[in-house]
Amino acid sequence: MVQRYSKLMCIVLTLLLVLSLAACGNSANTATTDASSVPAVSSSSGTTASSGSASQPVTIKIYTQYSSDDEKQPYDYAAAAMKKLMPNVSLDLEVEAQDDNQKIKTYAAAGNLPDIFAVTSDLVTLFKKSNNILQLDSYVKQYGIADKLTETSQSLLFDQDGHVYAVPNVGQWAANLFINKDLFTQNNIKVPTNYNELLAAVKAFKAKNIIPLAIFAKEKWPAVQMFDMLVTRTQPLGVVGLDTGKTQISDYVYKNAATKFIELVKAGLISKDAFNTSADQALQQLYTGKAAMFIGGSWAMSDIGDPKNLGEKADILYSVPFADAADADATKWNMSGGGFNQGFAVSAVSKNKDIAGQFAVQFGYAFAEGRVVKRADPNPIMKNPPPPEAGYNTMQKKYIADSASFTSMTAFPWGITNAKLGTALQDDCQKLLTGDYTVDQFVQDISNSLK
Repeated sequence: MVQRYSKLMCIVLTLLLVLSLAACGNSANTATTDASSVPAVSSSSGTTASSGSASQPVTIKIYTQYSSDDEKQPYDYAAAAMKKLMPNVSLDLEVEAQDDNQKIKTYAAAGNLPDIFAVTSDLVTLFKKSNNILQLDSYVKQYGIADKLTETSQSLLFDQDGHVYAVPNVGQWAANLFINKDLFTQNNIKVPTNYNELLAAVKAFKAKNIIPLAIFAKEKWPAVQMFDMLVTRTQPLGVVGLDTGKTQISDYVYKNAATKFIELVKAGLISKDAFNTSADQALQQLYTGKAAMFIGGSWAMSDIGDPKNLGEKADILYSVPFADAADADATKWNMSGGGFNQGFAVSAVSKNKDIAGQFAVQFGYAFAEGRVVKRADPNPIMKNPPPPEAGYNTMQKKYIADSASFTSMTAFPWGITNAKLGTALQDDCQKLLTGDYTVDQFVQDISNSLK
């Protein structure tokens, strides 16, 4: 009897073990399926996590700028927002080199692009041709990004081919001439309102061993922007006219701009170390009184106008001092600079393509929102921007008021669509900065590059 009972118990236990293993197997399969549906989490940007978010921890490589507060603060804001939206995704940040996009082009040529990387219009054009960049149309539609943007910013969202390759993380910006007002007052030098006064100020500061203009010529784009600022004093199309074919480099306005450019340089406009100077170093020259002026995009207002830097000692002159006295008033609001479809793109060969696509479009929007909250961006891309934490500084308030009067915008070098022209302008405007380059050489070199 005992023996029969023992055999019966063995059979029962065996059956229970089999059922238990089967149940475990079903539980494991169910967990894998269910875990792919991550509950939607609302963020301040109004986006929600997708049901296609990673079910397991995933690390995404991202390549973007992260050196100044202007870059760090919106990045950190966006990264924190994404931790709520896609909590399983971690970022491995590689800080973008200040090298006019040379490193990212090398990555692309080697087939080694990061999952997500910062792009500008010129890179979008280049990487489309080499099939290195992913179309983000479906992700933008999934999260309703276009509906959240202002009409102007919506135009920046779509590339010329009608597709989306990056969500713009900043709106249209004017290029600016910033000044340290105290240096002008202390040295009894007039703040320039036209070209002759600018030339006189350059010579006066040079004579006092003060750098007239801090320019970070370690990068080539500031030289192009200065050339464009000169051109727009009489031709509002600036370098965009060359890009669209509506104007020619041999036109008088471009020759005249190059002539003035060289004259300013020969008068002592820049430091002998300008070609080895980074953007951060150039700003420090302005802050510490080593330089009287600084050329850059209006996004620099947040840092320059910060009380810990120049604060009330700073002012913006736009491009006005580059104009002849007779043209100064009439061309005051012809702005150099502009908007472009820059933002965060995704590698077309990323191993985490779908996750990176979801992440990039939400991260780009959150980054733009972070620029408003943390940097008091006076030109937000969204229809309903959040208020800036610290309010607007004096320069930003001035910019907001003045922007209503802007009559035209050109482009920054990375917004030029003709790659040959963009390269030629960067190389040849850089040569103008040396002072050892003639106007005829400049015009001829640009012309030859376009043949």
